[in-house]
Amino acid sequence: MALFFASHEISIRRLRPFGAAIQNYSATFTSYQADIQPIGISRTNDIGGRIGALYDMWVDGSVPIKEGDQVDDGSGKRYSVKAVSRYEGSGLLEHIQVILESKNG
Repeated sequence: MALFFASHEISIRRLRPFGAAIQNYSATFTSYQADIQPIGISRTNDIGGRIGALYDMWVDGSVPIKEGDQVDDGSGKRYSVKAVSRYEGSGLLEHIQVILESKNG
């Protein structure tokens, strides 16, 4: 059971070696359910980000996501993962809160 309402189906892209001295993002995990919402102006200022470019995302605790990954929401919008907070333990349903920065918006 999730603590969020799934509004997007995402794929996760991770930076991988591509040849001797080149790295490239490639899809590693696909079809995870997520909730992506814009971060409010006051939180954006606290984090030191650009207004309209930062988003909160919630996913199930089993999703293998880490800082530096990219998230594609299926509509052509791509985000960079800035922070990952895992919530687990007694009394809480496992979930992950992720701070995203829009790469094309």
